[in-house]
Amino acid sequence: MQKPEIQYPCKWYYKIIGADRELIMDTIPALFEHCEYHFSESNRSKTGKYTSFHFSLHVHGEEERNVIFGALKSIPTVKIVF
Repeated sequence: MQKPEIQYPCKWYYKIIGADRELIMDTIPALFEHCEYHFSESNRSKTGKYTSFHFSLHVHGEEERNVIFGALKSIPTVKIVF
């Protein structure tokens, strides 16, 4: 399978799923205080244990995109980023 060609700069969208809604809601603004981004809650699991979020911002290259992915994954209660 061939890797898709991405034209930078572009707006990149991440989906985040985590277990502690409040921690994630507090951490995202602290991590990205110097960036212009869009961040919103998406859904909650039936039990309320997990919450999903949409996060998007403009990226200028693959390296920046991967650094942001890593920063999102580093939040302790984040289970999945894609």
